[in-house]
Amino acid sequence: MMRDHSLYMAKLSGQYNKFQEMMEYMREVVKYPGVELNSEERILFNFACKNLINSCREPLARMTEHLISDYNWKITNKLSIICNDIIKLIDNFCLPTSFSVENIVNYNQIKGDCRKYLAEIRSKHEHYVIDVEAAHIYYLNAYTASKDLHGADPMRIALALNFSNFYYIFLRTPKDALALAKVEYEQGMEKIDELPDSLYKETTSLLQKIRKQVCEWEQQAQLDLKARINQAASRTIISKSLTSSSFSIM
Repeated sequence: MMRDHSLYMAKLSGQYNKFQEMMEYMREVVKYPGVELNSEERILFNFACKNLINSCREPLARMTEHLISDYNWKITNKLSIICNDIIKLIDNFCLPTSFSVENIVNYNQIKGDCRKYLAEIRSKHEHYVIDVEAAHIYYLNAYTASKDLHGADPMRIALALNFSNFYYIFLRTPKDALALAKVEYEQGMEKIDELPDSLYKETTSLLQKIRKQVCEWEQQAQLDLKARINQAASRTIISKSLTSSSFSIM
């Protein structure tokens, strides 16, 4: 079958880090009429999307100011095409054939991530619009995950990790980020012993990442509070000094 051949070629392309080719073969797989991806196929699709996107984001992160001014537009344009293409592929083919909550949550998470990456390379106004769109996708997906996925399901924990990071970095609402991360961490820790062995290791790794993230954010919050207190104290000293000084006009 053509679908089986495309799957085989996608795996082969991935092994040789040919992610553009891998994505093209996975496109043929997901466009095959009336067939929902199983867990192994979904992992392949995720792998292709993630690595193809990273092939653009990583060079952007390493660019100097000179290179950004000269070549950045080529890579940002390529990243924009990739992200929009993945979103269309999900909306037109992946989601319409998906019935399992795992697939639905997974595809919407990829959509949210793509919107987030698009926001990184857009103008200030476009950044805001795309942020709102990404937040809406993340929020609805988090609701679906909390309603239909086990409290320690690795897909749910991964979504919480991404969504809380989106709150912190893109929406700049650290309190929301901490609240979400803490709730999902505590829920995951409470339920992790109920997981089968096949999921236990992945969930443990994700929970460790959330815990590390929460610790870093709490430390930063303490540093920010200390800085504000010191600044307020400094202003108070200056104000008192000015008030107690006497000036005479000659």
